[in-house]
Amino acid sequence: MISPLDTYIGWDRPMHNKLCKRPEWDISWRTEERKDRYHYRGDDPLKHKCAQEDCTHLNYYDEKVVRVVCKSCGAAHIITGEQTSDTGESTTSTKYLGYGLQPRQVSGLLLWPGHPYLEFGRLGTTEPHDFVLTRTKVKEVTEATVVGQITQSRGERGGIVWTALAVPDPGGQFGYGQKIRWAHANDGRGRGGTPLRSVGSATRWIGERLTEAQGNAA
Repeated sequence: MISPLDTYIGWDRPMHNKLCKRPEWDISWRTEERKDRYHYRGDDPLKHKCAQEDCTHLNYYDEKVVRVVCKSCGAAHIITGEQTSDTGESTTSTKYLGYGLQPRQVSGLLLWPGHPYLEFGRLGTTEPHDFVLTRTKVKEVTEATVVGQITQSRGERGGIVWTALAVPDPGGQFGYGQKIRWAHANDGRGRGGTPLRSVGSATRWIGERLTEAQGNAA
């Protein structure tokens, strides 16, 4: 993940069957070791040839299989993937991910903790996360409820500043390559508005842009 938006947007959830009386998932996984590679099942196994001495793509691979089952409605999902030195299973905590932590309210907006873009050394600080912003009373972050994003950055002299993106706009010129494009941006150093040296000031800047957008739409 490269932005706080990626913490919330773009994820799929397994679906229960209609009228499920007790929607609850039983989740487990296992590793199938040394599985042969095939183009199609029934063909002869592939013989991998690679000039790279340290290539890890052998004629076989370890396969991770995740089983997601609802014993009430009978819905079942099987997820498979190749386990390599670059992929696999990791155990962490919501305090590292951001996802799963409660949002906090600042200046009339909800700040949802997200995976920090600049993460090294931040966990022990007073602001270890970046944020996705929604209106108050929102229960879940979706593309339809997001109104802004705040990420930590550095000023010209190395001090902490906060970049801000505000007002989702499909034709916006900011946020290229992200799930959402934006009408307004502030780099925290003064380009796009006043310098933003705290989460509070970045949140207020986003709130002001939202108010302006509402006024223009009226």
